[in-house]
Amino acid sequence: MRRQVICLDVRVDTGETQEQVATRVGRALNCTFTEVEQPKNRYPHVATVFGLRLRLIGALGIGRKEVCKLVGHVTDEGFRTPGKGLSEHDQVDISAYVVDLLTMRTGLRWYQPTAEDRAAENKWAAAYDDWLGGVDDQRRIQDLYE
Repeated sequence: MRRQVICLDVRVDTGETQEQVATRVGRALNCTFTEVEQPKNRYPHVATVFGLRLRLIGALGIGRKEVCKLVGHVTDEGFRTPGKGLSEHDQVDISAYVVDLLTMRTGLRWYQPTAEDRAAENKWAAAYDDWLGGVDDQRRIQDLYE
């Protein structure tokens, strides 16, 4: 039997700041989120809990709604197979459980993203990346701010 690793990918629509959501999630999961700077001027909040590295990221979703994405993956080197990473492991998605847990403990309505949610987030991310890179595609830049 192959080893198993857990992962999660959930969302919440909120008018709260990313920092406020990070505080709520931290209390709910008994961990502390720290804001870090990453390439392309992104500032996710990160925490480690139960062997997962959690990243809380702000995004624009369907209809330009403000979304906080919470994703988590195993980062412990002990799970990595030399030369193959985690590819030799079965991924166990705990997103449904985390949706219920966070909905109960944070008072926010969490959900698992659909393909449409991901497409909208990717469209926004691509426009933002183009804007940061100085790409002169006016339509993408307008999409970012409208």
